[in-house]
Amino acid sequence: MSAVTLTDLLAVLTLGAACWALRATFVLMLPADRLPPVVSRALQYLAPAALASICGVELTDAAGSTDLVGAAASVAIVVIAGAVALWSRSMTWAVLAGIVGVLLVDLAVLPG
Repeated sequence: MSAVTLTDLLAVLTLGAACWALRATFVLMLPADRLPPVVSRALQYLAPAALASICGVELTDAAGSTDLVGAAASVAIVVIAGAVALWSRSMTWAVLAGIVGVLLVDLAVLPG
């Protein structure tokens, strides 16, 4: 294993451990039932906001691309995942629809 690869692996493992420790600290030290109601309500919007930011980055990248097929596929995946989210009212189904769409595009539409 080269020094750069070992350094990268060490950085990923260290950051992973730090993230886990931070999450575990909040779960163990401050249970959800002790949070103020304002914070609990605000945390409900955290997952949709994170997904919206990911979609925004993907669509911004697609808009600046010269690959029209890839850009159209990106927009189609986001639209389908959004439609699934509206229809099912479930974050899980919306994420699964996005994952399936990306896999289909990567494996069938744009294989290479």
